[in-house]
Amino acid sequence: MNLQKFKTIKPDVDEDDTSNDPASSSNRALSGLKQLFCGGMAGSAAKTITAPLSRLTILFQVHSLVTTKGDRPKFAMNLWAGLNKIVERGGILSLWKGNGTSVLHRFPYSAINFYVYENLLDISTGRNSKLQSTMGESKQPTAYARLFSGAVAGCTACILCYPLDLIRTRLTTEFPGREHYKGITDALQKICRNEGVKGLYSGLGPTLFVAVPNFALSYTVYGTLKEYVLDDDLFYNLRKVNDESGEEFLGFQLTLLCGAASGTLSTLVTFPFDTLRRRMQIQHLHVDNRCRTTAIQQFTTLLKTEGRRGIYRGLTSELLKVIPMVGIMFTTYEYLKVQLKVDLKKT
Repeated sequence: MNLQKFKTIKPDVDEDDTSNDPASSSNRALSGLKQLFCGGMAGSAAKTITAPLSRLTILFQVHSLVTTKGDRPKFAMNLWAGLNKIVERGGILSLWKGNGTSVLHRFPYSAINFYVYENLLDISTGRNSKLQSTMGESKQPTAYARLFSGAVAGCTACILCYPLDLIRTRLTTEFPGREHYKGITDALQKICRNEGVKGLYSGLGPTLFVAVPNFALSYTVYGTLKEYVLDDDLFYNLRKVNDESGEEFLGFQLTLLCGAASGTLSTLVTFPFDTLRRRMQIQHLHVDNRCRTTAIQQFTTLLKTEGRRGIYRGLTSELLKVIPMVGIMFTTYEYLKVQLKVDLKKT
């Protein structure tokens, strides 16, 4: 008897196809959670370390809107005078006033941002497991892909986390001894009661004008520079190699360099819109109802009364904050990705 004819004929199966594999799905879910954690921790660490400069920037931006003194445009003569003024009024810890809300906002904000950005890049380059089989070998992301992914990521995170950003700004700009809110919960309740749910999104328009181009430019510049320094022999001695996978990745110095460059450029482009959004966020707290203006009116008035310097007030402290903040954020993110063994091939 010829036993060969009784052999089961198995259909050709792609051994790499794990689209229906429960274990593979579980791994992808775990990888996604790791990405969210890395992004959240990176943003929170960067925000906490740079909180004093962040608060100083906001006070410079909104001072002429909240003060009743004759020298309205001035908050302080220089950076150090501003820091001393904050410490004299509220002590050293007042430099971190509102940082609890900031971290509460920054963790989901950064987590969503990095997660959406990297997954959109996966789709655009064919790294998505369901698409790779039809698109063939994955390719490097283009500058346009990074720009689009960064814009969508920034917009998504901004809309989902905006109420916490609003509350943080209001807590930061309250006068010592004349606080209107007792904390995050009290601020949330009072805003909803006095301004309605819509009040939680006051100034969202100008904020999107900041967040979308800011993250689009930041991710594009960072990703492009990262790709360049990983390929160019000039930076060979500064690159690091993962012991397990053999993949090259940025060391601390290169991450700081790429992050600082991307953050500085995006800040210079979007800072006027950032000034406008901060002023829109605090109108309901510091400005009488009859004197409140729209975003366009606010911008026009600011230009007329304070000139171009008015829309760039606080830029010095912001630029001083950008280098350590963006550097710490990307460095922490890259470090945690290595430690948690998140896919190192993502850019």
